[in-house]
Amino acid sequence: MRRKIFLSLCSLFIILSSLSGCATMGTSPPPRPYEVTPRGTVIYAGEFEFMLPPMGWKLFWPEGEGEEEFAFGFMKRDPGPFPSQSVFAYDEEPFGYSTKFEEREKEFFKRFLWNAILQFQVLEREKVQVIGGEGWAVTVEGKDLVKREKAKAKVIFGKRGERVVAFYITQWRPIDGTYDLSAFKTFEKFVESFRYLKKSFYQTL
Repeated sequence: MRRKIFLSLCSLFIILSSLSGCATMGTSPPPRPYEVTPRGTVIYAGEFEFMLPPMGWKLFWPEGEGEEEFAFGFMKRDPGPFPSQSVFAYDEEPFGYSTKFEEREKEFFKRFLWNAILQFQVLEREKVQVIGGEGWAVTVEGKDLVKREKAKAKVIFGKRGERVVAFYITQWRPIDGTYDLSAFKTFEKFVESFRYLKKSFYQTL
């Protein structure tokens, strides 16, 4: 996921109103690839199901040609000066090719936020359980001392069949800003609730 997603979302994606919000009177709601169930979960594209994040998180998905870098995500504008915001996403094809988590981590971080001048430091690595199997979680922080910005990210790798998939959250702050850890809790609950409703294209081959 490129830094333009975080700094230029308004120009690259159509940011939807909250799933639990009301449609504007007198207008037809835009086509949408999701439905909210009576259980409070969201079914996305008939393929994924997960718990609805709290109010304030907006659903978005890539719309333009060449922007299909991830399946869909959520964003929230956080209190404070630019660039205070949090974004998390589900990615069917995270950067890299290896099916081994440790190797995929190295491949992934060679391109993650590739056009941001951030010096990443790994804060934590751990084995986790995700989408019904073993996974690998990495938490990092990067700082841009010139622009006086920083970002904290958590990436969780899992497997769908033999292929590696990823969930990730990135939270941007001014260099002297304070991270909101509740956003990471929301992200973790989203990952815990996530499940597949059908096999992927590659699993049917």
